Formats: sequence, C-alpha cells, structure tokens
Amino acid sequence: MDKREQILARLTTVCGSVQGIVSAKRNVLDVPLLGRPALVVQDGSEERLDAPASANRSGVQRLQLTPQIWLLVRGSADDAGPLMSLFRGRLIAAVLQDQTLLDLTGTSGGIRYDGVTVNEPTPETKEPRMDVNFTFVYTLNLNDLTGTTETDHAVRRNRAGHQ
Repeated sequence: MDKREQILARLTTVCGSVQGIVSAKRNVLDVPLLGRPALVVQDGSEERLDAPASANRSGVQRLQLTPQIWLLVRGSADDAGPLMSLFRGRLIAAVLQDQTLLDLTGTSGGIRYDGVTVNEPTPETKEPRMDVNFTFVYTLNLNDLTGTTETDHAVRRNRAGHQ
C-alpha cells in the first residue's frame, strides 16, 4: 500500500484522538459546519529528498511529505489564543509520539514539527485559524505501491529479455 496514503490516513486518525477535539477531517474546504475545536488535514506536497544511489535502486527513494493541519477554534478574542496554544501542544505531542507514524517513517526517515502560522479571522468565519506544519520523511519503495508486485517486476524483466 502507498506509504503516503498510510501516513495521511494515520495522521487524520491521530488528529481525531487529540483530547478535546470534536471533529477531525481530511481535505475539507467547507469548514463552517464542522464542530469546534476541529483539526483538518490537508494533504500538502510530496517531494523527493535525494536521488537514488544508482539505476538499480531507482525503485527506492526518500521523500518528504508536508501536510498542513488547520486548527479551528471558536471563542472570544481573549480565549482563542490560549485555546489554540493548548490544542497545538496536544497535537504536537500526539503526532511526534505516535508509534504507527514513527514506524511508517522508518529508521531512515522521521517526523519534524515545522511550526505554525496563525491566520487572522476572515469575514466569513470570524475565527482565527492556526496552520500547524509537520514534515514526514520516509522511504518510497515502488514495490509497496498498490498494483505493483514482485510478480509484475518479474513479468517486465521476462518481457525485456525476450525483445
């Protein structure tokens, strides 16, 4: 199975397990109807970290995935900042200590907390939003992708040998 998808799915599950969070969703843009406090995981970007060591190893690459998590709270101007700080801390601890996420990044990868940006309230939402940023470094093995098996590679090698 695609490790990127496994990381994003698990990240959404971890967000839902954060104490006090009412709603955790993935790739939702229409957020006014979500219960508060809420965490929304946006898939973000994925980039190759380094080139494969050789052509023989091109099926194994290290990638970094940078999803963004929106933290949405409702409260008075006096309450919003402390509430965001409280849930930010809980989220960071939950993500960085989740054994499944750590296992998915493996020994040659890892999870890094990259900081936050607080966005001013918009006229539509009238509430601040905190964007919490993490980077997940992991190894992509083409054999792990759905539909790609050792048998598929053997068939391709066999076809290449007969041409």
